[in-house]
Amino acid sequence: MVNRKTNQPYDKIYRKILSNKTQVVGLLNRCIKTEEKIIEENIERYQSKFVNAQFENRESDIVYKIKNANVFFLIEHQSRIDYNMAQRIAEYQIEIMKLENPKRENKKNIVVPLVIPLVIYTSNKAKWNAQRSIRKMQPRLKGYKRLALSEYHLLDINQLDINQLLHENLFVLRIFGLEKAKSQEELGNIFEYIIHTEQDKENVQLLKEIAYYVYNTVLKNKKIKETFEEWEEGEGNMSFIDMLLEEKARFRAEGRAEGRAEGRNEGEQIQKEKIAKNLLKLKMKIQDIEKATGLSESEIRKLQIKNLTN
Repeated sequence: MVNRKTNQPYDKIYRKILSNKTQVVGLLNRCIKTEEKIIEENIERYQSKFVNAQFENRESDIVYKIKNANVFFLIEHQSRIDYNMAQRIAEYQIEIMKLENPKRENKKNIVVPLVIPLVIYTSNKAKWNAQRSIRKMQPRLKGYKRLALSEYHLLDINQLDINQLLHENLFVLRIFGLEKAKSQEELGNIFEYIIHTEQDKENVQLLKEIAYYVYNTVLKNKKIKETFEEWEEGEGNMSFIDMLLEEKARFRAEGRAEGRAEGRNEGEQIQKEKIAKNLLKLKMKIQDIEKATGLSESEIRKLQIKNLTN
């Protein structure tokens, strides 16, 4: 069996986010309906490496379990469609069952673990169209009612629009909004919105890590990693958001110096207005747009009125 490897830098970020019980509990309560809500105090991280002859060095994304109960939550992050997902889910479920009953004791009252799978699919290239259970992939036998095996819940970001994601209370859902970007510019605008609206210190730290990937692409600036490292060493006392915006301003200034001066101011104003319009569509606060673009409140309000009348 071929080992599955991390295909994108974001995969590591998602794995880190999904190691946060607050984010995981929020996702589980959103996607999995139970009589009582799942709470942080009642779940714990479970070992996820399945190492044997068939699962050599293979690792599921994240596995949690309810304390003092044989109930497990298997969370799989997918950045592309896996048409073998139903079979993989079944394999994970069986492996957890074997791990929980290694001697496979034949007891009358044996409890087989309940493994509840959640697949999180974050590509906007195509909607998830893989079968959701093995029984839909198997041949039929006339007159036989097949049993459900390996059925899984699915959170497909293609079913959610960008505004819905960005206005969610749960941080991990807002991060999924980055996957909805259809251009480099839109990716930058979405990221700016998130950094302006996130208050939690741990989440801001994760945003900094994401910025290594996002801003290197959006700003085309190879030195941003050095800037982050200098900031970590304590050279500046500015906030993380201010630091990003200052770095962005410096990059733009360098670009102006390299280009022709004629018509540059007009072009920059048009670019600022374009960014402001996008941020207005994302429902960012006026004062945050001022800070991100350098436009005045009156200029932004004029653009807001134009957006409403168009």
